[in-house]
Amino acid sequence: MTETVLVVGASGYLGRSVVDRLDSDEESQGDRESEQDCRVVGTYCSTPAPNADVQFDFWTDDVGPILDEYDVDTVVYAAANEYGGEVDTGNTDAGGDFAERADRFAEQCSDRRVVYVSSAAVFDGTDREYVESDSRTPPDEYGQRLVTFEDAFAVHCEDLAVMRTSYLFGFSLGRLDHRLWRTRERLRTDESVAYFTDMFKSPVLVTEAAQTVVALADSGVTGPVHVPTPRISVYEFHCEAMRALGIDPEPIERDSIPEEMDVAPDTSLDSERFDAVVGFELSPVRAGLEAQLDAGAPGQ
Repeated sequence: MTETVLVVGASGYLGRSVVDRLDSDEESQGDRESEQDCRVVGTYCSTPAPNADVQFDFWTDDVGPILDEYDVDTVVYAAANEYGGEVDTGNTDAGGDFAERADRFAEQCSDRRVVYVSSAAVFDGTDREYVESDSRTPPDEYGQRLVTFEDAFAVHCEDLAVMRTSYLFGFSLGRLDHRLWRTRERLRTDESVAYFTDMFKSPVLVTEAAQTVVALADSGVTGPVHVPTPRISVYEFHCEAMRALGIDPEPIERDSIPEEMDVAPDTSLDSERFDAVVGFELSPVRAGLEAQLDAGAPGQ
């Protein structure tokens, strides 16, 4: 029996690592007999990629025809449609506001297994080390859209797992995340760079986030699951990452959140469920990046 997994957003930073993980798991089976093989279908919005060759635009397209054409069993939603404008930017009649499009997508997935990649941005950051049972308190439009999508899936999809992370980082198929790439390039060119010492996250190596997605897709687990890496300030996150990349972090300046800046100060995560339902050891920032470099990720 072949199970088909649709990865929406397969050309994106996390999505391409999810596809790579699914493909790697399939290849690792080798010639062993398996009751269930896996076929991966990846979507892109504007630019095709090696592992993403099915065009899908959240704002203008229905996912139903793709689900039927490829006989999809599991949907992994790793696209970042919570960013962007409030309404359809295409010239079609299929658009609408975000809530309508989220509900339409979720309804069409109602009879499939779904793993939705959400974020710690559903919390306002006035507490710390949030667990799955904590109330969602989205402080801005981005967080509100995440909640809207979580709720749309919850209404329509009984077989739903929601993965929440805080800060994805590291190399995804050879490409470093934009935060660390920007810091590294500024330090290389002697530009000033500063980060908050009083803003806290739980950074997750992108390949380990992908591993969690695949574990959830393979499981029967439902509801939210947090990826609980150690709490660290944004300043220390960048310092630790630069050390791993062989860059002296000393020039990075310490800064504090300005009083007039309305941001979530602490969206670090803990979990009541991760060990039981996923259960592998997560990497701290420096060790995770060093392991990727040792495995052959480009460090320059």
